[in-house]
Amino acid sequence: MVQHISNTRTDKQLTVNDLARISYASCLNLFHTNTMFNPWPFSIFFAIDFDYVKRVSENEYYYERNWGTTDSGDNPQNLNQGKDTHNTSNVKYTKSQVASIYPNLICNKDGEEKLLISCYYRNAPTGVDNSKLGFFILNPKIEFYNFVYHLIITPKPGLFPTKKKS
Repeated sequence: MVQHISNTRTDKQLTVNDLARISYASCLNLFHTNTMFNPWPFSIFFAIDFDYVKRVSENEYYYERNWGTTDSGDNPQNLNQGKDTHNTSNVKYTKSQVASIYPNLICNKDGEEKLLISCYYRNAPTGVDNSKLGFFILNPKIEFYNFVYHLIITPKPGLFPTKKKS
């Protein structure tokens, strides 16, 4: 979805709203209704972090983090979304700072871009009821993040950095 959501537009650059819509659509396989929102009937909610880096030089990177989460509100229009912008000319990350986010984000050549997509099913503030998730026999240790999945892609040129609004 990240690679193709802006295909029909003249301006291919993604917006924070685009990434929020991707976050919402990404969790519909488990949450096919508004169960991902407050009051969280499954006792979990969904979140995605999008960590974008672009190598400027051997030890200098642009960095940007966006996110979308269903931890607030009660419908898709109230989806929590945001952007931490660290990609201005006066704020850059070093190679070790990028590696501390996720080691595989390190780029091999100047101008290379990578995007880390981290998907989480997180505990709802109401607490986790394992039986609501189908764990009747197993009792997994539940911490802040129930299930986490990481994926790194090379985004199509021009998608990042994101724009504030569409």
